[in-house]
Amino acid sequence: MRSILHQTLDRTGTDSVKWDGLERWFRLKSDVLPLWVADIDIRTAPAISEALAARAATGEFGYTLFSREAQRAVSSWYGRRHETEVDPNHVLFSNGVVPGLTQIVEALTETGDGVVIQSPVYPPFHELVTGLGRELFDAPLEQVDGRFEMDFVALEESMRQAKLFLLCSPHNPVGRVWTEEELQRVIELAKRHDVIVVADEIHADLTFPTQRHVALNRLDSNVITVSAPSKAFNIAGLFASYIICPDDVWRKRIIQVQNKHHVLPTPFANTAIVAAYTDPRAERWLDQLRAELEEQADYLVGRIQESLPRLTCFRPEASYLLWVDFAALGLTPDERKKWLQQDVRLFLSPGPPFGISGQTFERINFGTRRAILDEAIERLVRQIGETTQPEGNAFV
Repeated sequence: MRSILHQTLDRTGTDSVKWDGLERWFRLKSDVLPLWVADIDIRTAPAISEALAARAATGEFGYTLFSREAQRAVSSWYGRRHETEVDPNHVLFSNGVVPGLTQIVEALTETGDGVVIQSPVYPPFHELVTGLGRELFDAPLEQVDGRFEMDFVALEESMRQAKLFLLCSPHNPVGRVWTEEELQRVIELAKRHDVIVVADEIHADLTFPTQRHVALNRLDSNVITVSAPSKAFNIAGLFASYIICPDDVWRKRIIQVQNKHHVLPTPFANTAIVAAYTDPRAERWLDQLRAELEEQADYLVGRIQESLPRLTCFRPEASYLLWVDFAALGLTPDERKKWLQQDVRLFLSPGPPFGISGQTFERINFGTRRAILDEAIERLVRQIGETTQPEGNAFV
């Protein structure tokens, strides 16, 4: 079967944030390789493209409601893929996962209320909480035997002071797929301290074939879930996301906030959700992509361990993001940013915005062709060799 991930696709000149954004936003030249923002260098599933083309051919693009068909599609998907029952009437449209999380926090908390996160975590988690005037409580993940684990002592201490917990599952950037036992402990703590749990599961459908994602709303029907087909099917630009909120009172409050902000889907958002979640061809395509991404993760981790032993990487269990520790190079975040962009000619996602524990880290997006990753590794190997002192323990 033809590879999904390793087809040649030139995205330059398409107003791509990932590729064209380097010059427009950061004034960087085209020889800098972009391995940063979280989308993949692939075309979406053909079944989705066909459905969007058919919708475009109707020529009708007026204001659009979130379709009943899309709600039923989400319900069906969670039943088939995640073994959990979702009432279609509990599914709300959201114009992106980050906007959805923001709408929930605005609706269900007040200024000054505490919101818990687990750093290092996707930067908008930090930004939306503080931007809404809520108090941020961090229960940082800890490194245990070469992988990241939840610190349940810190989590409980944070929950004692908070009203809501934002869980990233699977976790961005460390790549963990939380076990059922870990998630059960989260739920127990939240119930003990009367904390609302909101699960961002946008990377769930890219869990690798050797792993098992547990949908949190399967373990507790009171959980609010925010997700989308955008990462799994590489359609982030369609802003086709949704919120699953079983609680009637909470859902009404979220709708009130959404109405204030005029949240409505485009016709193409409805179409994309239905095609992604109901067309068997799209589902087969996704399963192939998941297998290819796991193979790619193994390849990249192996290359780094072999060719760049001074860097420490944490093998992901889902998606296409690799969390890499550059601490051994002895560079400050600003020095590392300058070195990567000007000397190595790589653009990665810098670690500090993910939290204080990300100071020495960079996030690498490996959702691209193997040749691009090989070039990135070779550039790193060359520059580390050229700029390191003979004893190999500091940068000149």
